[in-house]
Amino acid sequence: MEFGLHLTLRILLIIIKTAGVWLLKKGFNPTNYGNTCIFEASLFKNAGGVIHGFTTRTGGVSAKPYDSLNLAFHVGDSPEAVIENRKRVCHILGAEIDNMVTAKQVHGTNVAVIEEGHFGLGAYSYDTSVPDTDGLVTDRPGLLLATFYADCVPVFIYDPVKKVAATVHAGWKGTLARIGAAALNKMAAVFGCDPSDCLVGIGPSIGPCCYEVDAAVIGLFRREFPGLDILNNTGEDKARLNLWEANRNIMAEAGIRPDNVELAEICTCCHQNLFFSYRGGQGQTGRMGAFIMLTEVPA
Repeated sequence: MEFGLHLTLRILLIIIKTAGVWLLKKGFNPTNYGNTCIFEASLFKNAGGVIHGFTTRTGGVSAKPYDSLNLAFHVGDSPEAVIENRKRVCHILGAEIDNMVTAKQVHGTNVAVIEEGHFGLGAYSYDTSVPDTDGLVTDRPGLLLATFYADCVPVFIYDPVKKVAATVHAGWKGTLARIGAAALNKMAAVFGCDPSDCLVGIGPSIGPCCYEVDAAVIGLFRREFPGLDILNNTGEDKARLNLWEANRNIMAEAGIRPDNVELAEICTCCHQNLFFSYRGGQGQTGRMGAFIMLTEVPA
């Protein structure tokens, strides 16, 4: 399996360099750090003042079915393996695991403001994570925000003017409830952020190619997003749902400028050699991480 992962990474990087720069056009670029591949949004890298990344499943120590860079405690993996995997990612990002903050994600809309006294919450155990939260926001440099994924949509937000960063976990329930807009509202209310200044990255997640939903979910999205082309009927009471476009629309309606949004448009279910997929793994799988950390003190 590890050989297959390394081969997939090599092929992916060759495609980027020689076949039309497929991924680079989409804004999220993979960087290979030894055996570990991390995706980054070019908007964020070019803006400066922030470190971020979306991990893959490569370069860790976890055994199957969490092989190998599982970053979540709650899935049944060895806690020692999770801690080692987190330390490896932190080392790549230039951060300390003691400065990491994580959340007990519940597919809700709560967005927590993370402050100086919160350093290390959830870093070494699930029980100490910020409770009942799917979005983390901070203005504190050196504080590493982390949320975890296996098909759900990672949304990165960065205000380079006010120096505020956020990471948001948007599954279908969070997308339906517009958690991305909730994070922007929290940033505006607490830190005075203007959405028109903010950058947004929508990372790898299950795509409209694979995400089939039932009649109940179809009805909910048709009511919440009337006129938006995000459902492709596949049969009686079935359709494939485009969470990428739904989240892009949410951010646009909340005031994000079109040129300040980057979509990876990379399906985690299609590329299970690179990513954990809850649907692809029938629920038995690990979790990738979306990390963001401010590096500069506001003027």
